[in-house]
Amino acid sequence: MNEIEKKVKGFINSPLKNLEIADVNTFTTDRGIKIRRKINAPVRKIFEVVGTKRKIHVERYPHLEKGENYVFISNHSFDEDIIATLSQLGCHAYVLIGTTDQLEYNPLMYAAWVNGLVYVNRLDPVSRSEALPKMERIINAGSSMLVFGEGGWDNTEHRPSNPQFAGGVLLAQNTNRKVVLVSSYNEHDSKDIYMSFSDPYDISKIEERTARREIANKLGVMTLEHMFNHASTNKRSDLEKYSPTGDIYLDYMEQRKKEYMRVKWSRDVWDEELTTYTDWEMAYPEEVRSTFDNVKVNANNAYVMAPVLLEREIDKEYDFKVYMKKNWNK
Repeated sequence: MNEIEKKVKGFINSPLKNLEIADVNTFTTDRGIKIRRKINAPVRKIFEVVGTKRKIHVERYPHLEKGENYVFISNHSFDEDIIATLSQLGCHAYVLIGTTDQLEYNPLMYAAWVNGLVYVNRLDPVSRSEALPKMERIINAGSSMLVFGEGGWDNTEHRPSNPQFAGGVLLAQNTNRKVVLVSSYNEHDSKDIYMSFSDPYDISKIEERTARREIANKLGVMTLEHMFNHASTNKRSDLEKYSPTGDIYLDYMEQRKKEYMRVKWSRDVWDEELTTYTDWEMAYPEEVRSTFDNVKVNANNAYVMAPVLLEREIDKEYDFKVYMKKNWNK
C-alpha cells in the first residue's frame, strides 16, 4: 500500500478508529445491538452472495433453540473465514476482531461494523482485558458472539488446530451459555469453502484449561474431516519434483504468505497478526528450544547446549513470523 492510498483509506476508515479507544459502555449502543439483530438475516445473505468469492458448503449444522444465544468458537486459517462464518451462523452474532491495520485501512471493515464487532488490540494488555466484558455485554443483550479462539491464523503444517486463548471459554462460563464449534476449510486457491458446526454443548462444569484443550481437540478433528474429504493429495515422492524452491517447507511458507497477501497491508503487522497461544504443558520442540535463545554457551554447558542451539538455528530458518517480516512486501 503506497502512501497516497494509505492516506485515502486512513481517512475513509477514521471513524472506525474510535473502536480502538472505546470502552465497554461506548463501543456499541443497546439500540445498535437491537438494530443489528433485526437486520441480520439480509446482512448474512449479502455476506454470502457478495462478501465471499468462493462457494460455501455447510456439511453439518446443529439445531439451535429459538430465542437462545450462543458462544461460537471457530478455527481460523484463510482470508474469507470470518465473513464466510458470519454468513452461515443462522443467528446474529458480534465478532471479536483483532486486526488493527485492517480496521484502520480496509474499507471492508465497515461490513464487520454493520454486523457488529468487538475490537481487541492483541498487543495491548488493557485492550485484551476489556475484550471479555465487552463480549459479555453482547451476550447479556441477547445476541451471540463469534470468537476465533486460536488468535491468529493456523499457519502450521502439522496442526489441524492451534491451542485456544481463554476468552471464548471464559465468556461461555461467565454467561452460562452453550458453545458451538465451527470448522471452516479452504484449500489454497480452491473456489470452495467447507464448513461444519458442532451441536451446542455446556462447558460450565469443565475446568477452564481442560475446556480449552477439549475445544482445540474437537476443532482439530472437525478440520481433519474436511481435509480428508476435500484436500488434494500428492505422493510424497512427487513433492520435491513440483517444489519451486526445492524446499517444501519454504514452499509452504510462501503459500501461506500469498494467503495473507490477498488483502493489502500498510505496514509490518506480523507481531500482531501472527499471535498464537503457547500451551507450555503441550509445547512443540521448536517452542521449547526458543526458550534457550538467550543462553550463552560456555565450557560447562556446551555439551548440552550446542546441539540444542544448532537445532534452534534450523528452527529460525523456518520461522514464519521471521519469513513474513522479510518477505511480505516483496
